[in-house]
Amino acid sequence: MTLLEHKSEVHELRRRLEEAEETLRAIRSGEVDALVVEGTHGEQIFTLQGADHPYRALIEAMQQGAMSLSDDGTVLYCNRCLSQMIGMSHEKVIGITVTELVPAVYRSRFEVLLKQARTGKSQGELEFKTIGDALLPVFVSLAPLPLSGVDALCMVVTDLTEQKKHQNLQETSRRKDEFLAMLAHELRNPLAPIQNAVVILKHIGLADDNLTFARDIIERQVHQLSRLVDDLLDVSRITLGKIKLERQTVELGTMIASAVETSRPAVDSRRQRLTLSLPPKGVRVQVDPTRLIQVIANLLTNAAKYTDEGGDIFLSTEQSKGRVRIRVRDTGIGISAELLPRVFDLFIQGDRSLARSEGGLGIGLTLVRRLVEMQDGTVEASSEGHGKGSEFVVSLPLIPEEALHMVKEPIKPENRNGSPRMVLIVEDNKDGADTLAMLFKMMGHQVRVAYTGADGLRAAETQLPNVVLLDIGLPGMNGYEVAKRLKDLPNSEGTMLIAMTGYGQDEDRQRSREAGFDYHLVKPVDPAQLKRLFESIDEQRLNPSPQ
Repeated sequence: MTLLEHKSEVHELRRRLEEAEETLRAIRSGEVDALVVEGTHGEQIFTLQGADHPYRALIEAMQQGAMSLSDDGTVLYCNRCLSQMIGMSHEKVIGITVTELVPAVYRSRFEVLLKQARTGKSQGELEFKTIGDALLPVFVSLAPLPLSGVDALCMVVTDLTEQKKHQNLQETSRRKDEFLAMLAHELRNPLAPIQNAVVILKHIGLADDNLTFARDIIERQVHQLSRLVDDLLDVSRITLGKIKLERQTVELGTMIASAVETSRPAVDSRRQRLTLSLPPKGVRVQVDPTRLIQVIANLLTNAAKYTDEGGDIFLSTEQSKGRVRIRVRDTGIGISAELLPRVFDLFIQGDRSLARSEGGLGIGLTLVRRLVEMQDGTVEASSEGHGKGSEFVVSLPLIPEEALHMVKEPIKPENRNGSPRMVLIVEDNKDGADTLAMLFKMMGHQVRVAYTGADGLRAAETQLPNVVLLDIGLPGMNGYEVAKRLKDLPNSEGTMLIAMTGYGQDEDRQRSREAGFDYHLVKPVDPAQLKRLFESIDEQRLNPSPQ
């Protein structure tokens, strides 16, 4: 080998070494994805799993779609999640312009996001087109992507399908609750004058047995409609966690007596025998009195519904191990073994045959269970089968014996003889206002009626009333605004404001308090409740001395 040949070979070796070093540098810097090597078997392609491999593995493992885009929006790369998300193969996505995936209605918004991403971060909601032109709700985040010698963007895509479903369910639930509240309001408005008319007929007295019979039917059906409306709203509020209990220490016997009075029409209408075994006086529980009465009344009404005419219903109590059990047993149709485990589920009823058509929404027992559990109690159902009756047992904790001496008796309001008062009724339902006015006149009170908020204010300015019964849903100026203006009248401190409305949810009562109302009564208002309210009003408050 000559010296010249030797030098030429050294030069060639050095060139190849430099080429290899440059290749290694490119590999280490991530500029190379694969090598094409010529050999005896032709060209072979070797993919590289170098420094960038962990990052590519991470991107492929993401549960979100990921893309890298050129400055003009061409897709340079996308991960497997994104190609699955839009239903296109990885090969078909690479090289398309990303705006092709965006429906026309969103393209201007997306162009703005792309423009913003060239100088900083941008993000927003839009939709992508998928196979078959279906639309996929997505949230996209874009940012500049540092690649050597290339202006590029990275985009992360989150599928919002499940989130949108959840939002839609929440919105549907919210609209349902709004509808139920409005439905209750609309149903209670006509119920109020019907109930008032029944009370007027009772007060007048009827010599004709047929008229008395018809009046009693109307009274029972109004009571039934009112109960259905209340149950429907209560189950919605409980489901959403909107019911707040006002727990007090009460005597159990008194609560049972009130529940029996509430459910008595259902029992008497079927000529059933109700046998009571009340607890000894002094047995106390800490509950929400209204809700406990509702629980016991629902169980008694349910027993009456599923017991034939002339059947028997038994209510008894027993105490054991610091708890009291309230048992409601009937001789009715019983509960099948298949239904028994689900008897407290929502919208579950017993026999739905045409022969057993007493009605109901299938929510009474659901309310019973939820209300009992909210008060640290339990409720169980049992039955030996069809035709053998059923029994429901409510168990509640007793107040410990050592705590009884700490319980203070509630202060009973002085029972006044109901001296005549000036009453102003502001109600746009003319039948409701007029029948209520007639009832108060029969009680000996002076009454004025206004059918709008503006007329009510003018009447109050002419002569300040002792009591104002004010409807909330008035046309034009609503009841809240009227209440605030009434409070601004001179010497109005002694005027009692009573909200009279079809809306009875917790937020409605809170808003009434904020507007200055003293009481919030839900239609149809029980005249006996109004009478008791009047009797308990402090005379000094109703008739303040002139200032």
